[in-house]
Amino acid sequence: MWTTTFIFAAFLGVVSVTAVPIRRHAAPMNISTEVVSIAGGGVPNTPLPSSLAESTLNDIQVASFLENLESAFFQAAVANITAWGTTGFPDDTLDIVRRVAAQEQVHVATFDAILTDFKTPVIPPCQYRFPVTNTSSFLKLAQIITSVGIGAVINLAATTAITDPALIQNLASTVTNEARQDAFFRQAALGLVPNPTPQDTQISAIWALNLALPFVVPNSCPLFPDVPIFPAMTVVTPTGNSTGDNGTITFSTTAGVSGNLSIAWVNQANLPVFTPVGRTLMAGQLTSSIPPGMGGMAFAALVNQTTAKDVMALTTMTLAGPATVQIS
Repeated sequence: MWTTTFIFAAFLGVVSVTAVPIRRHAAPMNISTEVVSIAGGGVPNTPLPSSLAESTLNDIQVASFLENLESAFFQAAVANITAWGTTGFPDDTLDIVRRVAAQEQVHVATFDAILTDFKTPVIPPCQYRFPVTNTSSFLKLAQIITSVGIGAVINLAATTAITDPALIQNLASTVTNEARQDAFFRQAALGLVPNPTPQDTQISAIWALNLALPFVVPNSCPLFPDVPIFPAMTVVTPTGNSTGDNGTITFSTTAGVSGNLSIAWVNQANLPVFTPVGRTLMAGQLTSSIPPGMGGMAFAALVNQTTAKDVMALTTMTLAGPATVQIS
C-alpha cells in the first residue's frame, strides 16, 4: 500500500441557451506547459458569467475536492506503474495513465480558477491512503474513482443548468473526458465492455464525498466541505469484477441501526429502487437482493424509508453508505 495526496472530478449536463452577462475568465492557475501538452489542452479561456449562485460555488468546491483526489492518485500512479510494469495490460497503459494524470491537473486548475475569480476559498488537497499494491489493483480502483467522479459531475451539471447555465459547456466537456477514461479502465482492469449502459448514474455531492472518505487520512484536510458524514458501507459478497443484476448481496457497515431497513439503489437515469434488508449474518453485516435490470456501476445506500424519487431525496434519508456496486 502507498500513501499519497488525491482528489476527484467529472460532470455532465444539457446545454441551455440563455443571455448571460459575461466577464473575463480568471487567469489560469499554476499549471506547466508540459502538463498542458500531455493533457492535450489547458484551462478553458471562455468567459465566465458576471455572477454565480452561492450553491454553485459550494458545489464547485466539492468538485475541486474530488478532482484533487483524482489528480494526486494518477500522478502517483505514473511513478508506481513505471516500477510495477504493465505485463498483461495494453502496451500503452502507462502513456494513457500519464495523459489522464495531466488531464486531472487541468480539471483541478479549471475549478480552482473559477473559485479564485469569484473570491471563494479554494479547497487544497488532503493526504490519502489507497489500497493499491500493483498495476491491476490501481486500474480497478481507478475505475471506481472515475465512476464516482462522473456521477458527481452529472449532479453538478443538473443543478447548475438551473442556477448558472453558462457553466454547462465547461461541465459537459469535462464529464465526457471522464467517461473516456472510465471506458479504458473498465476494459483494461475488469475485462468489461466500455459502454455497459445508455446512461451513466448521477449521485449527490454528499454521496461522492462520503465515497472518497475511506481514502482520506484523518485530520489531513486543511479545508473540508461542510457536508454530513455517514457510516461506511461496502460490498462483502459476491466477489469478482461484477455482481450481475440478480441474486443476493451482502454489505458490511459500521451503522448501528435496526428496524425496517431497505437498500436504496440508484442506477442510470432511473427512479430509485428499494430492496428489503434480510437477516444479519454477523454484527455489522446485512443481506439484500440485487434488483434486476441494472447495469454498469450502481450505488447503494442503507435507508429506513422507501419514498424517495431521486438521489437528492435519498441523500437526506441515508443511514449508511453509499457503496459502489459493479453490476456489469
